[in-house]
Amino acid sequence: MLKSLYAKLALTLILLLFVTALVYSTISYSLTRQRIMGDLQRENADIAANLAAEIPQTVAAGIDGQFTEQLFHLMKIVNPDVELYLLDKLGAITKSSVENELLARDTVSMQPLQQFLDGTEAFPLFAQDPRTLDQPVTFSVAKLYAGDKDLGYLYVTLRGKDHETYQRGRAIDLISTIGLYALIGSLLVSLLAGLYIFRRITSRLQILSCLIHDFEHTGYRQSQRYAEIAMDRGDDEISRLGISFDGLSKRIGEQFELLEAQDQNRRSFLANISHDLRTPLTATQGYLEMLQHKYDSLDDSQRRKYLGISLKHSKRLQNLITNLFELAKLEDYNEELNREIFSLSDLVNDVLQGSTPLAMEKCIDLGYTSDVNPLLVTGDLAMIDRVVSNLVSNALQYTQQNGKVEITLTTVPTESGKKAKFVIEDNGPGIDPTQINNIFRRFHRADNQHSSGSNAGLGLTIAQRIIQLHSSQLTVENTGNGTRFSFEL
Repeated sequence: MLKSLYAKLALTLILLLFVTALVYSTISYSLTRQRIMGDLQRENADIAANLAAEIPQTVAAGIDGQFTEQLFHLMKIVNPDVELYLLDKLGAITKSSVENELLARDTVSMQPLQQFLDGTEAFPLFAQDPRTLDQPVTFSVAKLYAGDKDLGYLYVTLRGKDHETYQRGRAIDLISTIGLYALIGSLLVSLLAGLYIFRRITSRLQILSCLIHDFEHTGYRQSQRYAEIAMDRGDDEISRLGISFDGLSKRIGEQFELLEAQDQNRRSFLANISHDLRTPLTATQGYLEMLQHKYDSLDDSQRRKYLGISLKHSKRLQNLITNLFELAKLEDYNEELNREIFSLSDLVNDVLQGSTPLAMEKCIDLGYTSDVNPLLVTGDLAMIDRVVSNLVSNALQYTQQNGKVEITLTTVPTESGKKAKFVIEDNGPGIDPTQINNIFRRFHRADNQHSSGSNAGLGLTIAQRIIQLHSSQLTVENTGNGTRFSFEL
């Protein structure tokens, strides 16, 4: 029953209101009781003085005992709750309107009586009740004189033995009639308001809890948005928590999708790389075994042919392994680049000279133009050479016979100055639009009928990583008549 936050908050509110009502009632009763007893004492403050004035003194400066007895008897009849005591100067009781067997003490402390006579203390003042040992009583007191002679005191206790019962009952009645309904009404309104506010607060938390539970059951892949479900437009802690959950769940979902895509790419890569590694290994092993078994029966030309094929496949295998190591190194590259100023136009010329034989073999028109010569840039010369060589090699590989590959170097203005822009464009078959967004992903290998299958789809991944290390991006687009790659330095 008390597992939900709302139930716990509701119970806490009820307990707090109950304690508040209890404290309020206790304080109200105490203050009301003090007020009633003070009013009672104030109203009867002169009763002892008035009675003392009526007691005649004898010639011997004593108190008329017979008259006093009659006065005490008369007061018991007129007001039985008022009790009279004659005290000597030390507070000892010499006569009282109460039977002696009902008295619990025979002396009364004089300190509160003197405070009453001096008028230095506010009402209510309490003194000892002769009929009890532990219950104080409000009182009135007056000095008794015979001429100039001090005879003692007339001590009057108000409401007698039953004054506490009377005062308590009157206080409770007053509280009941004045404050009880107001207290109950205010507590009820506070309770309803508190429960409503708690419901508003905890309902959002309950929605958030359900969303987290549902998110968990979807394998942390899909989640409804808190802002749309709760219609929360606030800016408190719960609202910010809901917004954070929306962002976190979206990010986690994207990460799961990315991990699944990477896992799928990894599986595809392993399948491709195992095939690409197995092919040259099998071919090399086959030709070497043929040389071993038929060495004597083969002439020199056949031997050179088999050795040449084996060497070609071993170089292909070397290139694959080199690319794998290079990609692994670039993925975790955390060293400073070997930056230097070099001529990008000279680098492109060197790459083109090395690619001319392949271009001539396929009858490809390999063109190059540059706005500035030399075009100086800052970067890692070896890495940029790797990128340019890879892009030119890919363009020649995927461009058909009698095709065209054009390289352009230009300068583009930026906020901090100028940058060099490298563009290479071919009129080959282009890239499948469904694969163009994935072409730079690790382990991705585009399906293309013009691919020789001599790589594991690592070249563009390596090139993109190198350009990213130079704080730029390698971009690709289909032109309608081929493909265009570009980057800036």
